[in-house]
This record gives sequence, structure tokens and C-alpha cells, in this order.
Amino acid sequence: MKSLKSLKTAIALAAFAAAFGAHAATDTAQLEIRGSVATNCTIAVTPTAKATTLDILGGESDTLVGVVTENCNNGNGYTVSLTSNNAGQLLSKATGAKPYSYAARYDDGVGDIAKQIVAGRDKAFFGRSGNLSVSFSGDKQAIAGVYSDIINLVIAGK
Repeated sequence: MKSLKSLKTAIALAAFAAAFGAHAATDTAQLEIRGSVATNCTIAVTPTAKATTLDILGGESDTLVGVVTENCNNGNGYTVSLTSNNAGQLLSKATGAKPYSYAARYDDGVGDIAKQIVAGRDKAFFGRSGNLSVSFSGDKQAIAGVYSDIINLVIAGK
């Protein structure tokens, strides 16, 4: 009797397990993880001593006035644009002073400072250095005063 009872218990347990297993549902889930990096472009200019001591009387020829540091993490690259507040002219507030047009050159940029110079990059760069230089003819009859212009540099991801 004990063995019959044990056999009945074993059968009942097996049936219960089979029934439970047959009705047990399987389930899966997924978790997507991700992060992102925003485009970050910065530009800095380190002026040389010559940037504020240009020789108006004698002129300048391809004179280095600033070293530019470009940083941009855009994998498609970026552009650096240079424009002049005075359309490429050194101006003075002195009475009778005439403007002096100058040419600017930036790294491998193309264009004219009177309108815009653009240097294009086709990939990301970090700590890329470029030179900004100016040239102009001197004038021995220049009126006394301070002659200046502001060059604006803008970096933008593509």
C-alpha cells in the first residue's frame, strides 16, 4: 500500500509539473542603453605683440598678428569664418585720417577680409593651430592717431 500511495503521489506530482510547465509562459525583455555627445566647437585667438604695434608708416608684409586654436568634435568637420568690422580697413578717429586697406591671410582659408575668409575642415580637430597674418602698404604721410579694425572669427560644425 505504501508503494501504491507513493506511486500515486509521484504520478500526481508529475501531472502537476506537466500541467504547470505546459501552461507556464515565457517572457523576454530588452533594455536599450545609449549616450550622446553634443557638438562642441570652440575657437581662441592668442594675439602676437605685433597685433597692436602695426607699422602704419612703413607697412607690413605677411605679419603674424594672431595664432588661432580650433577645437571641434563634429565628425563631418567644421568651418572657420573671418570677417572685418571695417570691411578690411584700418580706421582712425583722428581728424583728416584716411582709411588703410589691408589684406589678411588665415591658414588655408580662401576669400578676402573685406568680405569673408573661410577655412573648411573635413573632420574633427582638437587643438588645431592656424596663423592669422596681415599685409598693407605704408604711408609716410599718415595722420597721427590709432588705426584699428576688429577681426571676428566664428567656428561652426558642418
